[in-house]
Amino acid sequence: MNNLKKSKFLLPITILVFFILNVIQGSLTELLPDEAYYWVYSQYMDWGFFDHPPFVAVWITISDFLFTDEIGVRFFSAVSFSFLSYIVWCTIDHPRKKEYTWLFLLVFFSTALLNVYGFITTPDTPLMLFCGLFLYAYKEYVTKKNTLSYLLLPIAIAGMMYSKYQGILIVFFVFLSNWKLIKNYKLWLVCLGALLLYIPHLHWQWMNDFASFRYHLQGRVSNRAYKLEHTLMHFVNMIAIVGFTFPIIYHAFFKNIRTKDTFAKALNYIIIGFLVFFFFSSFRGRVQAQWIVPISIPLLLITFNFIIDRKKSRKWFIRLAFINIAIMLFARVLMFTEGIIPKKLNTHGNEAWALELKSATKGQDKIFINSYQNTATYWYYTKEKAYYMKNFTGRNNHFIMLQNQKDLSANEVALVSRIRLDHTNFGTHIRGKDSVFTSIVSNYKDLTQLQINFSNEQIVLKENEMNTIPVEIENNFDRTIKLDDFKVYIGFLKDKKQEIFTKEVLLNLKKNTIPANGKITGIISFEHTGLPDAKIYPRLGIGITNSEKVDIIRVSKLLKYSVKD
Repeated sequence: MNNLKKSKFLLPITILVFFILNVIQGSLTELLPDEAYYWVYSQYMDWGFFDHPPFVAVWITISDFLFTDEIGVRFFSAVSFSFLSYIVWCTIDHPRKKEYTWLFLLVFFSTALLNVYGFITTPDTPLMLFCGLFLYAYKEYVTKKNTLSYLLLPIAIAGMMYSKYQGILIVFFVFLSNWKLIKNYKLWLVCLGALLLYIPHLHWQWMNDFASFRYHLQGRVSNRAYKLEHTLMHFVNMIAIVGFTFPIIYHAFFKNIRTKDTFAKALNYIIIGFLVFFFFSSFRGRVQAQWIVPISIPLLLITFNFIIDRKKSRKWFIRLAFINIAIMLFARVLMFTEGIIPKKLNTHGNEAWALELKSATKGQDKIFINSYQNTATYWYYTKEKAYYMKNFTGRNNHFIMLQNQKDLSANEVALVSRIRLDHTNFGTHIRGKDSVFTSIVSNYKDLTQLQINFSNEQIVLKENEMNTIPVEIENNFDRTIKLDDFKVYIGFLKDKKQEIFTKEVLLNLKKNTIPANGKITGIISFEHTGLPDAKIYPRLGIGITNSEKVDIIRVSKLLKYSVKD
């Protein structure tokens, strides 16, 4: 055993073993719905996408070039994770590190959430690789200021920003930890180099009305009331990302707080910065564990340097690390094996329900309502293009950008919803209580490119009176739209549960047709009687439909309103 620990081949052999394990895992495990969504990205390669920068699509494109099926989405993730483990090893400069190669491997491969990115593909996968590269380059800069550091830094910074916008936080917190960086003109050249590398994405943003930036800065900002559970979950995530080793890991971090070492200080700032930033983010809504996963690398670097010199802490870490590994191995088996536990995971049964739905709806276009994940999953496993439509409770995503120039009107379509309606033709079970319900609609008219805009941003409703609201209707189709058969609804949104109260309204127009790419003005009118309490349903919007079998489509932005006696 001691000979194995001291072997110079221990590092490459272990990395190779985990690489093979990740490839096998990636081959046997069905795609997560989000992975299927990012696979859709890869079918339309570009310098940007609605939700994220393009590198997740690059990872998938490379994988797809080499392999088919699920590993054709994940192979390069296994490759990049192996590179990450070696880069992190190279970042450590402890004089006794070679003596404790086995300990580094235990620390790295027992860090819970980090290891997931060895066999799944999300924007966090390339982010972690470039985060590791950035920290290595910064360490080289701090200790040597060599040419290599100046060459790697712009690549790493641009790589992080091409992976996920959170990359800017890593750069910012490192800069915050060392204000002297501003005096080095070469680092200004580094920033310029990173910016030049990033220009293609910025140009994409410009050409697409800054869709991603607006989504992350505005669209994801929640108007809902504060929930304590979101903040508490943030603290749970702090533990979950590292697993049962968290007492030793965070103990090492707190012991490192007062360090005067420039690089170690940067690690502290990244950790504290992310934890504080997303603590305040929890006031606005749910914070997901993967949002703070970049702190895993600083934490494991600090932990390794800490326990290598402390026998008691090292002893406890080893015990807890093996618990982590045992749980992780069990979780890996659960991900590709159904029946071990009663509950189906997100990696169970996706291909089955997609193929079942395809068999039951031969020939019709599939339009999924309010579920971009189901849309993508169906598309991936059937290789049959699917479409997405949102109503009041749906969110914007890249499907909407893909479909902007597509008129989905057809003689017959299959509308797929997660809600059973009176006109539902059949249902398809996914997992647990989750099913999709399909309605076959004849003479379907696509309304998604209609936009009804409130003429006024301030909406005041009068109780027990007829209310009138001026609107503008914009037709973005390349065809004339007749409004004779449309039904228009005003919808009131319940923030906490995303519930909708709808009421049919009258739409008064000077003419009943809108020319292609044209606009007309009109007035909607309705009585206030029977409307919900504005405190419970604080936002309203306008929806439209032309069939009882077609869900109401949200065609206006949601606004807050007030009620006057």
